[in-house]
Amino acid sequence: MKFSKRVEYALIAMVELARYREVDHLVTARRLAREYRIPQEILSKVLQKLAKIGLLQSVQGVKGGYTLARKIEQINMLEVVESIDGPFHLVACHTGRPCDCDQFLFCNIQTPMQYVQEEFMQLLRNISLKDLLTRMKGDFSWVYREQYENAKDHFEQKQLKKGQFVKPNM
Repeated sequence: MKFSKRVEYALIAMVELARYREVDHLVTARRLAREYRIPQEILSKVLQKLAKIGLLQSVQGVKGGYTLARKIEQINMLEVVESIDGPFHLVACHTGRPCDCDQFLFCNIQTPMQYVQEEFMQLLRNISLKDLLTRMKGDFSWVYREQYENAKDHFEQKQLKKGQFVKPNM
């Protein structure tokens, strides 16, 4: 099983948006594309798709961008994968469509592969965006230190203007 590049781009974007969820920060497709060297046209379509199904919220305008539509604990990998590529199947006989496989009538892996597919889907269902973010922070936080500081400063300035500064938990 290999995820498509579009799914990889979606996961990259979702994790990046999860990083900014506490600082009320919108992230543009242009910025994500530039920072992660993703073709902007493709990423824009991916983000639009994620917004259409309700994983992201889109804000139009000069200061617009994307933000998560739900809490990071409530978004799982299976949702992201299937929102971009649709339902996936490890073998042809589990697509729900008539199978033109030459081995279909006497196949000895049809039932075992159904089990493997169900287990794999459950694994993806059990991995939340929070889990992905936690792993990223643990392994790569040094890469994002400057971005984190910029986001934190943005949040603090915004709160100071409102007269309600609360230190963010990041």
